[in-house]
Amino acid sequence: FQTFQHYFKRINLSMLRSIVRPLIRAVTPSRSVGSVTTLTSEDEFDEAFNGPTPTLVDFYADWCGPCKQLSPILRKVVEAHTKEVNMLLVNVDEFGDLAHEFDVMSIPCVKLVKEGKVVGGFVGNKPEEKLVEFLDKELE
Repeated sequence: FQTFQHYFKRINLSMLRSIVRPLIRAVTPSRSVGSVTTLTSEDEFDEAFNGPTPTLVDFYADWCGPCKQLSPILRKVVEAHTKEVNMLLVNVDEFGDLAHEFDVMSIPCVKLVKEGKVVGGFVGNKPEEKLVEFLDKELE
């Protein structure tokens, strides 16, 4: 046992990462994964809104408790989904005009956009299973 302790003390974290990461990449199937972006300009929103890839728009605020709960779950669902879908985070305090334009009355508010049209959405928090069902249904 002491031999192993001595050996592991000599291995630092970066060495371990350099060994493990290639192994994980080798066994992980590659697929196209959507991106998750925090909106920084209205031009960026127009590009996502009118783009060919479906985009899940999450209207949120930094002070909103339910938003803080929903966002990481939504991100996980988007990144794990079998079909490519992007996620765009829109802070309603910074982009109030966009929130108004999309009739966001309370947050969190999520809209699914495909080819320049809002095709679905919901308001409030949802469990992971319901988020998966929502995406599956809307992306058929």
